[in-house]
Amino acid sequence: MASVWLTGLALVLAGPVPALLARARWPRAVPRAAIVLWQAVAVAAVLAAVGSALAAPEALLRVLTHPQERTGLPLVIAVGVAAVLAGLIVARLLGVLVLLAVRTRMRRTRHRDMVDLIARAEENDAVGSLRAGTVLRVLDGAVPFAYCVPGRVGREGRVVVTGAALDALHAEELSAVISHEQAHLDARHDLVREGFTALHQAFPVVARSREARDAVALLLEMLADDAGRRRHGDDAMAGALDAFASRARAGSEHDDVLLRRDRIRAHVQGGRALSVGTYLAAVALVVVPTVTIVIPWLVDALPTVGVH
Repeated sequence: MASVWLTGLALVLAGPVPALLARARWPRAVPRAAIVLWQAVAVAAVLAAVGSALAAPEALLRVLTHPQERTGLPLVIAVGVAAVLAGLIVARLLGVLVLLAVRTRMRRTRHRDMVDLIARAEENDAVGSLRAGTVLRVLDGAVPFAYCVPGRVGREGRVVVTGAALDALHAEELSAVISHEQAHLDARHDLVREGFTALHQAFPVVARSREARDAVALLLEMLADDAGRRRHGDDAMAGALDAFASRARAGSEHDDVLLRRDRIRAHVQGGRALSVGTYLAAVALVVVPTVTIVIPWLVDALPTVGVH
């Protein structure tokens, strides 16, 4: 029975829950807590899938054999199948994560070197650098935008802005943008995005969904927006986003920038109760299935394999 519950839980957490959560508006009020909730959904889904793989062979053994026959070769086969199924899930996820991490870091190294090579040195001196461990680079470009390139151990991260951004933004707006990018670097938001990208790629194509990955990416941008708002005010952060949106092409990214701008101008900010409730929901997603399904199954199944 545990295998049925865990399979159902994994399917619900991989499908309906992300769909509903991605469409909800309240997470925008508490982006940090909402990101933790998304992480809990992902962890619970993976644990449920692994638990289902472990429990299914044991459940099948119970159905097909008499209690006295659950020893010897049938038991070895059931344990072996369970280990293989669970191992495949874990190996698939870890393999995708490691491969993605290696490729991403190689690409970032090349990108940092390229940015350092073509950046406008005179603008670098005029604008100045960020806090220790981060370097500002200015590139020629007719479209105003900014982004960051995380560094490695012993290497500096980069905050990159275009010359058009310097022309379009007031001093306080530019400072808000730099604070936004610095927040990404300080909190290593890239690692959060990597985790959800790996999970997306590891899922079978028929069950794959972009909702979790895209929703978390937007929440990370909102979280960095809040860092810019705290240091330089709502008007500066919203004004910078407005300048970026006015010159961007229509599309999902353009719509996300407008959504972030409107959120700031509406002064959207969740209260402590919503934040605490979201964190508690994240904890419950992992703890409740463990206590109500996994532990009772282990108590019942371990004696079958001779563990008392």
